[in-house]
Amino acid sequence: MYEDVYSPLQEYRDVYRGKFKEISESTFDAIVKEAGIDIEANRQTCRKIDSSQKELSSARKKKRRIITVCILLWTAAIGASLYAGFNFRELYRYDAGLLTGIVAGVILSLFLLFFVIHPRIRKFRTEQKRLSSIIKELTEEALVQMAPLNRLFDWDILPRMMTKTVPKLEFDPFFTEQRLADLKNSFGWNEAFNQERSVLYSHSGQINGNPFVFCRTRKMVMGSKTYTGTKTIFWTTVSRNSDGRYITIPHSQTLVASITKPFPEYRETTRLFYANDAAPDLIFTRTPNGLAGKEQSVSYKRTKRALKRKAEDFRHSDYAMMTNEEFEVAFDTRDRNNNQQFALLFTPLAQENILALLKDKDNGYGDDFEFDKFKKINTVIPDHLQQMDFELDPDKYRGYDFDKVRVLFLSRNAELFRAIYFSMAPLLCVPVYQQQRPETGFYKTEVKSRSSYWEHEALANFWGQDHFRSPDCVTDCILKTEEKTNGDGTSNLVVSAYGYRKESHVTYVGKLGGDGKIHNVPVRWDEYLPVTGKGRITMKEDDITENSAVSQNERISHIDRVLGQSGMSLYRKHIASKILP
Repeated sequence: MYEDVYSPLQEYRDVYRGKFKEISESTFDAIVKEAGIDIEANRQTCRKIDSSQKELSSARKKKRRIITVCILLWTAAIGASLYAGFNFRELYRYDAGLLTGIVAGVILSLFLLFFVIHPRIRKFRTEQKRLSSIIKELTEEALVQMAPLNRLFDWDILPRMMTKTVPKLEFDPFFTEQRLADLKNSFGWNEAFNQERSVLYSHSGQINGNPFVFCRTRKMVMGSKTYTGTKTIFWTTVSRNSDGRYITIPHSQTLVASITKPFPEYRETTRLFYANDAAPDLIFTRTPNGLAGKEQSVSYKRTKRALKRKAEDFRHSDYAMMTNEEFEVAFDTRDRNNNQQFALLFTPLAQENILALLKDKDNGYGDDFEFDKFKKINTVIPDHLQQMDFELDPDKYRGYDFDKVRVLFLSRNAELFRAIYFSMAPLLCVPVYQQQRPETGFYKTEVKSRSSYWEHEALANFWGQDHFRSPDCVTDCILKTEEKTNGDGTSNLVVSAYGYRKESHVTYVGKLGGDGKIHNVPVRWDEYLPVTGKGRITMKEDDITENSAVSQNERISHIDRVLGQSGMSLYRKHIASKILP
């Protein structure tokens, strides 16, 4: 049984951060050893690339400077020639010396341009092409040197390192039908969540046997857009001038009109779902308020008064403030439906952990997360994950420079570990969540351990909307999939891309003009109408498992062969996770 994490902030600071760094370094070193690349040869090649890039940068700077001189000389020569041409008679008659100087200056400028400047520009261009060619060749050579290492990076490096660092965390190779069935059957997961969303990527696993899922989804929300139109009107008025005569005065005015019409907006959100049997009837929502440690602020005092009034109101007899008022204000779950189960869940230790988490911005991210609970399903939405590239694509690690790849590998994984850990930290703050384990074990139902439709949608989105959208579609799409199995072990994913086409319209809006009349101002706007595109992906889930008699390189070769099949180049995550240890 794994040791529980009772103080997630302190343990990250004192244990996990350093431990993950050591594991990352040892993991990278092990991959390098397995790859068997010549590091020193790569470094020599990269030094040549760096030297050539510096020469190229210098050549570009020199070329820019000489081009600047060229432009100035041409401008001076042309300007002087035009001046002399337009004023030739005056200069010839009254200032022959100036005319002679202008002619001499133009001749000198042309001499420098044709015999010095332009040859140098051609020289720098030739040198630039030569250096670019050398850099390209050296880069290709460096990539060949790094190929064995680049090929060993897979989708599951980070999850494996995280599991070694925090053993209570276990990541699935991919989100299976069985994991989804367990969420529905054991914890009451409502699939209505997925009906209007498309999964961009997902990572599932378990904490002490309780399942979690990280996912990023795209959802269409019908918003609105304001369109504006204008019309210029003209009229005249007659009035007397100071002489008593009638004069006609012209007037003009630009009338502006606007209308608001529906407009589809697409929002992407990264969430963490966590299922646990503890407090099975409890429902609450919590949003960040930044009040932890702000006891003297006006907002803190106002929130505290509001919570006390609610606790004293007999109409809310189920709500009672806990002794730790700072926790109540900072965590603020005033809409909770079961105070007894809430107190059972958020013990004094859990409250202390939550407050420490909300106040800390040095190790974690402070108060940056929503925390909702609907019976057995907990949802955490951390702000720091929303703009982060959370996909574990191994292409993010690959490169031609060994030293840069190593730095990138360590820094990127450290950043992702911190982001994932502190997304889970609100859950780890609650000891009951770690002590409560499901009554029945997972992966013991009759549902096959195949990839779920969450992974299929992620696959379609990984490939890209353009492969499925209707030709008339002008917006983003919500991609949904349907799997149809074939007799040869492959499956066809039928992808439906739900988007919108637009039709242009003109609406005339009446506006009162300065002439006292109503004028129809044309406002052009777009009507967005639903449209569906179709596409297909051929997929095969490889059942090869780790075999001690099969070398890592042989497994990589097998991956290369499989990836050559139609549609399989997109399914790297599932193949790599099943073949690579």
